[in-house]
Amino acid sequence: MENNIHVLYLSDRNYAAFAGTSMVSLFENNRGADSITVWFIDDNLGDDARAKLMEAAEKYGRAVRFLDMSAGIRRLQEIGAPRYRNSYTTYLKLFAFGMLPEEVSRVLFIDSDTVVTGDLSPMHTFDMQGNAVAAVKDVLCHDYMVSLGFPSEDSWYNMGVMLVDTAAWRLQDCEARIVENMKKSCAYVSVDQDLLNITLHGQITKMPPCFNATPHHFVYRHRDVMKYFPWADFYSEAEIAAAQKAPLIRHFERFLGQSPWHRRSLHPFVADFDKYLALSPWNGYEKKPAARSFVFGVERLLYRLLPSGWFLAIFSHFYKKYFKDTAESLRAGRIDNINV
Repeated sequence: MENNIHVLYLSDRNYAAFAGTSMVSLFENNRGADSITVWFIDDNLGDDARAKLMEAAEKYGRAVRFLDMSAGIRRLQEIGAPRYRNSYTTYLKLFAFGMLPEEVSRVLFIDSDTVVTGDLSPMHTFDMQGNAVAAVKDVLCHDYMVSLGFPSEDSWYNMGVMLVDTAAWRLQDCEARIVENMKKSCAYVSVDQDLLNITLHGQITKMPPCFNATPHHFVYRHRDVMKYFPWADFYSEAEIAAAQKAPLIRHFERFLGQSPWHRRSLHPFVADFDKYLALSPWNGYEKKPAARSFVFGVERLLYRLLPSGWFLAIFSHFYKKYFKDTAESLRAGRIDNINV
């Protein structure tokens, strides 16, 4: 079987350096692939960013293609979707899978806040069990899933990394079904992730956690995570340990309100980000402090002072409360811009 990898990123000009860093890590750790085509969901990337992305791809002998998402943005505006961090960018992947050429049978969507640290060829042979989407379970959102009316034993997935069978996506009318749900309500905390989970509930295949290794997998003991975010059908300790040992994709979900590109960040993946940033056209990027926040300042102080288990107990309480309060405010129409 030929190893022809198709990867989908999305970015605007604000995240271009981070998406470009992730793309370089993809090229670095998949040199043996017969071909790699990177598809970019382009939400006002800008000419400079496009040129740098193309420069990086040419250096590795790979291809970059840009998708014009203006029609998708117009649809979101017509529906009245709330902005996420002051833009519609995060939603646009919902409209991108149907735009890819039919010869792209499988595509791996990867969030911009990631680095690829392994060989992605297993995406070709992974058994999707007839489903259009496969992803990694999101333990932090279990209680939120239950609050939306789903049984506790059901599954909820982190859509920062998702493998998509494009033929099944079209055959199962996934985009149209998602749009119908958006018309009913967009009052969700994690917007695109929630819409995908709700629309395709029971029709998403579980991937091993090495495809989407998030900070809590590395910072906290598995038994502590299970204590404060209990979920009977989550990954076993052995499965999480395997992901820690050989992650394919590290996902830079914000940690203590910080990302690896922030100055003096406590994020556990800073070294990974810095390594690939240095190899990218953005190697002169100047890190800035994270936005000031009293809550995150207290959180970072407690993280430094308390044993990890104690800190996780406090974090879990306020994390769940934030999701609950934000969801209630969205449904009541008190806020129209989400900043998870």
